[in-house]
Amino acid sequence: MNETATANSREGGRAELVMEVGRSLLSLGAPAHRLEDAMQLVARRLGLEGQFYCTPTALIATLGRGKDRRTHMSRVEDTGMDLGKLAAIHEVMESLSRDESGPVAAIRKVREIMDGPPTHRPVLMPLASLLVASAVGIILGAGPVELALAALLGLQTGLLGKLFGSGRAVPRLFPAAAGLLAALVAGLAAAFTEPISLFLVIVAGLIVLMPGLAIALAARELGTGHLVSGSAHMAGAIFTLLLVGFGVALGTELAQMATGPLVPGDGTADMPIWTRWVAVLAAAVGFTMLFGAPTSQLGWIFLGSILAAEVGGRAADAFNPALGALLGALCVGVLGNLYARLRNRPASLVHMPGIMLLVPGSLGFGGLTSLLADDPVGGVQIGFTVALVATGLATGLLLASALVPPRRVL
Repeated sequence: MNETATANSREGGRAELVMEVGRSLLSLGAPAHRLEDAMQLVARRLGLEGQFYCTPTALIATLGRGKDRRTHMSRVEDTGMDLGKLAAIHEVMESLSRDESGPVAAIRKVREIMDGPPTHRPVLMPLASLLVASAVGIILGAGPVELALAALLGLQTGLLGKLFGSGRAVPRLFPAAAGLLAALVAGLAAAFTEPISLFLVIVAGLIVLMPGLAIALAARELGTGHLVSGSAHMAGAIFTLLLVGFGVALGTELAQMATGPLVPGDGTADMPIWTRWVAVLAAAVGFTMLFGAPTSQLGWIFLGSILAAEVGGRAADAFNPALGALLGALCVGVLGNLYARLRNRPASLVHMPGIMLLVPGSLGFGGLTSLLADDPVGGVQIGFTVALVATGLATGLLLASALVPPRRVL
């Protein structure tokens, strides 16, 4: 009996470690195919057979064989992407694979990582939002006035995020509230300046809320056969986009009630070529802060951002947005996989910030504004472009993994 109890305890400890790793990765936003691969790897290293299934909010695992098989299920809440914690969990898995720690110590370490404070510093989030908004404004061709206003809206969005950061129901109103305030401030400012592109300014100011990355990851999950998780992530991204669009529409109406009809500009200023490089650097720093990536890896993140902006952007200008997304994602994916093999770190540290410069969030917002402006044909056309761009991103990342397989699964 004692031997049986000891065996069951050992089996339970190994199963708990597999589930703890899965819960942690799912709460940090890991896509379904990466999460299931990671859990399979941990299970095999612990001598367990496992089958895994996940949705954005739930994790199911069957471990063992024959009549000793047990099914485990956990409800998981999204805590937001934190690349620093992801890298720390990767280190725990590496330590386990080298037999430097046992399951009990590994479980304790994973829980310490997840219970600890976020890797990014919340006090810096407004600054990160300002940097990213300014960078996107330059990349989209903002003039000096538009760039200043985009930076202001980015800072405003970051500050509003800190204000909405407590409680459970309130944060879900954040996208709509941020969209309303951004459109209202931009509309009021436009009444006292030269004609500006309100669309450009609002997109840049709200870029950290645009669910382009979620759309791209959902497309990749669909492309790898994880239909339930991919569909759920896509539905969540579309709903976030609707919330932002509703807030922007309401804010625009309020601004026009106060100032009268707004006169939009074209937003196609000719900025010096060096400003684009400054924008890419600012975006890399901003995304590093937003995602909590280790600052020691900023050089790799900057290189991935350059590839995304230059290869993806130039290909999109020369051909079409979908091909630009595919080529940009292919380059960023290959770089991230090489980084994973050379530095023994998660490829996501390079992938995520780079892909953020390729994601179709602003396109999706453009389609939504067309629909709200009673232009259903334009809205449907842009929506179709968004689907093609998301598919291009997923295809580029899949091709990158086929050409240069990452040595690690994260």
